[in-house]
Amino acid sequence: MIAEFQPDRAEFAAALQWLVTAGVDTVVGEVPFAWLAPVGPISVAINARREVTPVVARATLVTINADSLSALAAALIEAHSTALFADGTPGDAMVIGDRPTAADAAAGRVFADAAGAMLDKMLAAIARSRGDTYLANAVPWPGSGSATPAETAASAPYLRRQITLARPKVILALGQAAATALTGSTVGINRQRGHWVEVDDIAVMPTFHPAHLLRHPAHKALAWADLCAFRARLA
Repeated sequence: MIAEFQPDRAEFAAALQWLVTAGVDTVVGEVPFAWLAPVGPISVAINARREVTPVVARATLVTINADSLSALAAALIEAHSTALFADGTPGDAMVIGDRPTAADAAAGRVFADAAGAMLDKMLAAIARSRGDTYLANAVPWPGSGSATPAETAASAPYLRRQITLARPKVILALGQAAATALTGSTVGINRQRGHWVEVDDIAVMPTFHPAHLLRHPAHKALAWADLCAFRARLA
């Protein structure tokens, strides 16, 4: 028998605050909707062939001998001195974003900016935190704007090895760059979000990046549905 989810007062308050932030203004709608009903899989090129450039080949050689996350972090920093490896705690839940921002670089950790504060609220709303969630980026070195396809390809060996060593059960992919890095699909995040994708036996849920939610608050309700699915898959 599955135990009923019973959040404590702090967890309930965090979830309620997220709903208010998302713009929810009614408890029960007039028309019933199966929010937790399974959706059909989206067609993505998970095993799409990618060109192996010299940069990718070198990165693969660097990462192949890393037998721990600390060893991989050291190899990454040696190759890219400005890189930020990860934050949080390795476990069943992993969150992957786009790339570190200037604020992240200044703070010396990932998700240290306003988008990171939004991510903390998102995690709190499903009774999680950085204390039990592993945070990383598709491209680990800072830069201006979203990660380019070339940057994503160059960092792919690091990300693949990081996931292998972290051994998450479920991954929340934040934004287009993260979703594409994991699935190989160039389908827009508006179509990818809300659909589970299996990548190397790991369940991946693409959703909007917190930075996107700050620019487009109306999408917070959709992100909440994705978060609920993420939490349910971890149960």
